[in-house]
Amino acid sequence: MRFLRLLLLALVGILAAACSQQDMLDKIAPQAESAYAQKVIAELRAGDYASVAQALAPQLRMPSIDKHLPKLAGLFPKGTPKTVKLVGAHTLRMSRAGGPLKTQYELTYEYEFPGSWVVAKLVLAKEQDHLEVIGIHIQPLARSLEETNAFTLAGKGALHWVFLLLAIAIPLFCVYAFIACVRMAGLKRKWWWALFTLIGVFTVSINWSTGELGVQPLSFLLLSAATFGSTYSPWFVNVAFPIGAVCFLWRRHVLLREASTAPETPSAPPVF
Repeated sequence: MRFLRLLLLALVGILAAACSQQDMLDKIAPQAESAYAQKVIAELRAGDYASVAQALAPQLRMPSIDKHLPKLAGLFPKGTPKTVKLVGAHTLRMSRAGGPLKTQYELTYEYEFPGSWVVAKLVLAKEQDHLEVIGIHIQPLARSLEETNAFTLAGKGALHWVFLLLAIAIPLFCVYAFIACVRMAGLKRKWWWALFTLIGVFTVSINWSTGELGVQPLSFLLLSAATFGSTYSPWFVNVAFPIGAVCFLWRRHVLLREASTAPETPSAPPVF
């Protein structure tokens, strides 16, 4: 019963963390910079290209900017968005020896319109209280990021099923090898072997949203499988070759024979 209560508390904690992700983003985002970024996007949508150009860094104010900004604005549907969500916030602080501190902000917003969505990312640079735009990226979407990146089996192919089954089966295989190792009597360096059974190498991952594969040859993965993602970014399912579990089970009979033939350590004589 105690285990079930702990498991229930863990599940509740995971759900609470998922529900509070939006609140966490709103808290970690720099308020002044976020307001400035939304102001620039509003000016772009309104066709106030002169104000947008004024906010750009000097290296972006090229002669073709007058043609480029209307193209970006045209990616937004007409009308007022139903909702505006902050879906990404990253801050990078850089300093040089003897130079001023420079901070870079990446702020991403999702604009919901009737029947369509637009993701707008602004990259801001701040140096000595001077703020300027060094990047604008606009991407129209047919579905919201939350729906696009949902962890679902609907519409998934055989490759997704293979990764999902491997992500379930391989950790169970590692746990089986771990228990067998712990229960083996007389095994030398038992706990080194036990830890080794939980290690996987050569990780292969799948982007759950796009089906794109990735390979990390020089990698170590606990239990040889992992998943990670968030509400507004794709989920990844990672699996690795369970080298520790395979090596232990392959050498199990040899290790058993070595353990059974090992000379017994004489017990110390009783002390009176």
